[in-house]
Amino acid sequence: MSIKPIGARVVLKEIEAKTTTGSGLILAGEKEEPQMAEVVATTDEGEELGLVVGAKVYYKKYAGTKVKYENQEYVIIDNEDILAIII
Repeated sequence: MSIKPIGARVVLKEIEAKTTTGSGLILAGEKEEPQMAEVVATTDEGEELGLVVGAKVYYKKYAGTKVKYENQEYVIIDNEDILAIII
């Protein structure tokens, strides 16, 4: 069984923000919500926009609904809340 969005939506798996630099220094400060994610599932409408499984995207900060499925957390958002695809 898998999760599949309905309508003009996409399922994302958030990519955690870095907490250390390349040299190993720990970044101080408040941890913010990640705004970058990987596409896990999409509809035909999303594929027409280039939202294919495995693509990395930036999305609006407070967009979507968080869901937990098979011990993994995902965000289901509208296609219009995708800001950019990382190429």
